[in-house]
Amino acid sequence: MKTTNVFGIHSILEAIKSGTPIEKVWLLRGGKSKLFDRLIYTLKSKTIPFSFVPEEKLEKLSKKNHQRAVARISSIKTFEMEALVEEILEKKQSPVFVLLDSITDVHNFGAIIRSSVAAGVDAVFTPISNSAPLNGDVVKTSAGNVFHIPISKVKNLKDVIYILKANNVSIIAITEKAEEIIYNKSLNIPLAIVLGSEEKGISKGLLEIIDNHASIPMQDEINSLNVSVACGIILFEIVRQRI
Repeated sequence: MKTTNVFGIHSILEAIKSGTPIEKVWLLRGGKSKLFDRLIYTLKSKTIPFSFVPEEKLEKLSKKNHQRAVARISSIKTFEMEALVEEILEKKQSPVFVLLDSITDVHNFGAIIRSSVAAGVDAVFTPISNSAPLNGDVVKTSAGNVFHIPISKVKNLKDVIYILKANNVSIIAITEKAEEIIYNKSLNIPLAIVLGSEEKGISKGLLEIIDNHASIPMQDEINSLNVSVACGIILFEIVRQRI
């Protein structure tokens, strides 16, 4: 079974909270925070194996900002696309989906996941290839929220779009080339937003099968935003319209 090393106290606590199987946790002595104490208490109460190790051992497990804690977990769970869409559409009248085209930066991916959970997004879809991996950096950047939203890795985002269209879900491609701005769109409907990389945007093949395009209004001096920032703006416009 594949495993992933997760670093950071909050990330580990979120993994435990989600029920993700924890193989073992390694800790560095000397943690004197309430969060560190909470982690120790949680590990003991859940009978999760843990041990205190020298700093050199922890550095070998993770060279990131580990906050004195590293855990080895089962690989982050992903979901089969068709079954996931069907289940969500059965449960929710106006779900929101996020489709990510060629988002390869783990920090952008993690930030998008964090915003998606905060905004109540129902699922995230991303390609198997040319996409950020689901690793410890994504867990850390998402503040552990990667464990609280269904993520589906697909061969081709076109398949997701066709299935969503067949189920009367409106698809909006977010592109700076669109003439209509997102604030003029009606977003209180079953909805999917598609975002592309900052370098290339959404691929031409996807844009050709998406009829609905929208942009974020910006000053003339700025022609693009960080993709995770753009995603947050879009998602909370959806939230605003639905309040």
